[in-house]
Amino acid sequence: MNRDAAPVWLRAASAFRAVVREGIEGDVLIFMPGAFEIRKTIEAVEALPEARAYEVLPLHGELSPDAQDRAVSSGVRPKVIVSTNVAETSITIEGVRVVIDGGQARIARYDARRGVNSILVEPISRASAEQRTGRAGRTGPGTCLRLWSQAEHASRGERDEAEVKRVDLSETLLLLAAAGISQPETFAWFEAPEPKALARAHDLLLDLGALNTEGAITAMGRKMAGFPLHPRYARMLLEADRRGVLPEVALIAGLSQGRSFYRVSRDARVRKEQLRQVEEQADTRSDFFVQLQAWYLARAAKFNPSACGALGIHGGSARQAGDTARQLLQLAQRQGLNTREAALPDEAERIAKCLLAGFSDHMAKRNDTGTRRCRMVHGRSGELRRESVVDAPLFVAAEIEERDVRGDVTVLLGMATAVEFAWLEELFPDDFSDGNQTMYDPSLRRVVARSERRFRDLVLSSTDKGEPDLDRAAELLAAEVVAGRLNLKGWDAVVENWILRVNFVARHCPDAEVPEIDEEARQLLVEQICHGALSYKEIKDRPVLATVKEWISPEQHYYIDTYAPAEMELPRRRNPARIRYEADGRAFIASKLQDFYDVPGSSLIVANGKVQLLVELLAPNQRPAHLTDDLDGFWDGAYQHVRKDLAGRYPRHEWR
Repeated sequence: MNRDAAPVWLRAASAFRAVVREGIEGDVLIFMPGAFEIRKTIEAVEALPEARAYEVLPLHGELSPDAQDRAVSSGVRPKVIVSTNVAETSITIEGVRVVIDGGQARIARYDARRGVNSILVEPISRASAEQRTGRAGRTGPGTCLRLWSQAEHASRGERDEAEVKRVDLSETLLLLAAAGISQPETFAWFEAPEPKALARAHDLLLDLGALNTEGAITAMGRKMAGFPLHPRYARMLLEADRRGVLPEVALIAGLSQGRSFYRVSRDARVRKEQLRQVEEQADTRSDFFVQLQAWYLARAAKFNPSACGALGIHGGSARQAGDTARQLLQLAQRQGLNTREAALPDEAERIAKCLLAGFSDHMAKRNDTGTRRCRMVHGRSGELRRESVVDAPLFVAAEIEERDVRGDVTVLLGMATAVEFAWLEELFPDDFSDGNQTMYDPSLRRVVARSERRFRDLVLSSTDKGEPDLDRAAELLAAEVVAGRLNLKGWDAVVENWILRVNFVARHCPDAEVPEIDEEARQLLVEQICHGALSYKEIKDRPVLATVKEWISPEQHYYIDTYAPAEMELPRRRNPARIRYEADGRAFIASKLQDFYDVPGSSLIVANGKVQLLVELLAPNQRPAHLTDDLDGFWDGAYQHVRKDLAGRYPRHEWR
């Protein structure tokens, strides 16, 4: 068996067997990330003949005080204590001679896909590993066995990241608001969170209706603060209580917090049964309704692995989701909510409204009928997953996943629930706005005027409203041109060279008072070109150079032609040599080396004698042979080396 591929509990059991065979005595402490891994480790260790002389015990925070005391107290027989990181610092265990470290821990971290905090199994830091090593041999010689390689150890983080840096802070901010602290950035944090994490948490609480725009807690927020839950789920449970569907919504919350227990199978036989028994029987207004149908089938099969597996259901995960739902109902009952089940004719609609209440910040609208591409609140966009059963134009997505494929980021929306316009008005009446908007429509490639109704910043409906203002239309078309999304055919190299010449004079000859053409000026020039038009078709062939030249007065044109000439005569050239101006203020003249014979360097100046031209001396094949800003010095120095190199290759050319 590949050691690295084996589950961590089997590797720990193998390490324990090696320790016993080496004759090392004393208690053994094995670190595992959670209760599941602890149970599997205990089973694997107890199955070994070497464990017969040992008492094998669990240790984690959910055990009763008596069970914890039993694990840490001295006994007649040596012990194998399988523990979470509670034994890393919190509890002192005497008599431990050996530590076997699985190198993992369950870490709370913000899960961007679901928009809540999740507990994930992750590698521990090097500092935590050292801390665990120190648990061995406190009162005598000790040994530590790490179940990972030295190379992997070197790649681990030096220290654990502070929790405030890695979790969603909305629950913390809600508790602060309940205590009267409405400006968390002024709170005396032990370690200050990132400003963007605070902003994200504040925005979520605002969307959930837990805070008002001043950051003070609302009546709904005060009720939510009474639940030791992520605010999303607290909001959902409170809405479910109001609508009489608390058991169903608690189950959905349980399903969404655990690992996915139902997936579309690639096996044709299993897929056929999934369609027949699950998806074709479920209400298609929510992907959660498919999950509920699958869970009800799993419960009817008593979560039997074989029966569940035939439908693509993970029975153990389904059972765990039910356990989580029961815990949520017990919590709701302690808060005085109604947890009784009741048959309601519009139950699906009631449940959907609860999901909307908890995930309104994931509100999405399809771009068009038949497409899965969507616009979302807060300026985002995404694509509904293909496996979703939801076909509505409006929906909320409980899961948002970013996928980066070769630099192309796609945002996938999952676990969708259909939403009706009237529900938004019912639940969030203060989050609507109406207004007139003049905008550039990229699909039409023209500026349009529209009357819009928005939910937060998401446009839900839009109707045409007459002709747009021409000044505003020019601004919008110009912005598209400047951004490179529209192209003016007349804005070519000749125009760019003219702008470079203008800016060259503005930079080096301030007495000429020629205004620079900067980015703001470019925008204004493009607006002049676009003025009077509404569409790209009207502007794409408009003349450009004449408008750009009008930026300066006729008198200032003299300075451009004199101080930044486009070309310069060279005695040995038939045609003038072009001068190239750069944005950094330099100017170049390029021609064959022989064209510069008998040309004094002092004549190669521009900007009223203030700037020496950089001379590009070209070989007969028109490729650069040398660059200099001192032509006279070149003939006395570097020319000898250049001539030696080129004369042998081009003997028919003149070489002085």
